[in-house]
Amino acid sequence: MFVCAVVASSSSVSDATHARKLGRASIGLSVAGIVLSVITAFLVISLVPLNCRYRHHGSCYNFKTYVGISGSCDDGGVKSLDHYCYLDDCRHYDYDGSCYNYRTYVGPSDTCSGVQSDNYCYLASCPQYSYHSSCYRYKTYVGSWDSCSNGVRSDDGYCYSTSCLNYAHAGSCYKYKRYSTQYDVCTGVRAYSYCYYSCSGYKYLGMCYKYKTYVGSSGSCSNGAKSDDGYCYSTSCRHYEYAGFCYRYRKNVTYYDVCTGVRAYSYCYYSCAGYKYLGKCYKYRTYVGSSGWCHNGVRSYDGYCYSIIMP
Repeated sequence: MFVCAVVASSSSVSDATHARKLGRASIGLSVAGIVLSVITAFLVISLVPLNCRYRHHGSCYNFKTYVGISGSCDDGGVKSLDHYCYLDDCRHYDYDGSCYNYRTYVGPSDTCSGVQSDNYCYLASCPQYSYHSSCYRYKTYVGSWDSCSNGVRSDDGYCYSTSCLNYAHAGSCYKYKRYSTQYDVCTGVRAYSYCYYSCSGYKYLGMCYKYKTYVGSSGSCSNGAKSDDGYCYSTSCRHYEYAGFCYRYRKNVTYYDVCTGVRAYSYCYYSCAGYKYLGKCYKYRTYVGSSGWCHNGVRSYDGYCYSIIMP
């Protein structure tokens, strides 16, 4: 009995020592695991941005925009195989985590081929006309003086709009539409039996003007554009207006008086204060006969010399 008791006591002491060693090893492993987890979490947080919206091929991007098969990432982004463009910065319009190149105002009856929010349509590409990062359905020439109340006027005289207040044809909006045969003059676009046009005045070098005034080769045209044939195209008339023309002079005339311009009621409207010959205005007219000299002017068939300086 005494021997067995001694053996049992020695075995208990050995197991307790081994248990303490295992406990210390377990605590050491737990502490090492915690330290390793903290280091791993720190590395993950350091390598991956907290504000990463979209990941693509191991990189983080702030914007993701669908550009389609033929679309490109012109703003320095990366295009994916499923036709998306991943971008760091949005240079145009940011909406709901996507970047769009164009934003267009749409009304209740207008359609949106992109993403619509309230009264705006966000588009990656513009199917019609683009101007200043906005997409418009119509492009109308209004010149420098006509109105553009439903759109935005460009520096070259065009009105970009999403709706057409007058007459639409082939992606353009025209202010006027009239019946026209093939023999009539159409200053705009002829379609079937109609003429669509937006310039109701006079077009010159791609611009629309309200007035056309004859000033001759030596006359001034400070408020408009002067043509090679001596006409001044302008948007305002500084002298006398009549029937779409601007005249420099107006005088009272009777039925028997000679009017070198246009007679209207008891007035004569004219821009040439001298003598008109072959569409030009001359200051002097001198009779030189059939054989006389006319070296500083133009001789007519009836023997007159028309000139701008004294012969």
